[in-house]
Amino acid sequence: MKHDGISGSYHRFYSALNFDRSGLFRLIKEEYGCDTVLYPGCSIHITPSFYFQHVVYIDISEKAKEFFQDKQNVQSFVNSNKKYKQSAYIQFIHGDYTKELPLREKNYNLLLSIYAGDIIKSCNKNIKPGGIIVSNNHHNDAQDALENSAVRLEALIRRKGKIYQIENLTSEKILKKLKEHGKPQKSMRNSSSGLEYVDNEYYFVFRKNV
Repeated sequence: MKHDGISGSYHRFYSALNFDRSGLFRLIKEEYGCDTVLYPGCSIHITPSFYFQHVVYIDISEKAKEFFQDKQNVQSFVNSNKKYKQSAYIQFIHGDYTKELPLREKNYNLLLSIYAGDIIKSCNKNIKPGGIIVSNNHHNDAQDALENSAVRLEALIRRKGKIYQIENLTSEKILKKLKEHGKPQKSMRNSSSGLEYVDNEYYFVFRKNV
């Protein structure tokens, strides 16, 4: 990230494209109050650290490794954008999250499964009982989780206009939406400020039972 710097890279790949999804993480924090987060397949998407004080990021890419190696500037960037009083705790693991990694089991309140496959299957063991898993069903991750008795489908989050909302649906209707919703597609459009991301995703919320 030497060319752009930390804030420049984040702006180019996320905020400039309206792809940071800040409202999603704000809503999850307000609704579920999670404080320890695991984010496999993160790339350089540092936005969760603006809302959650303790986040562990995992990615196998060299781009992510280079970004997070600049620890001082990553920390400074997050601390200048965070919405909580404490200093942010940020850990990055350069590795394959489907393999064994130096992570404690049942140690995190929130697992993010967004735009990467096999996350729930591989990392569910690291989530505390009662913890939350949020997935946009990439590679049918959320649908596969239905076969896991250790988790239950609890809610659906969608963006309506500029606001993310938890939809007031019965469990049967949420399940129907999940079964209808295939692999998510990134939707881009031209706007007055340039190319931007349109978040039409379904975000499925699971609760870990045990």
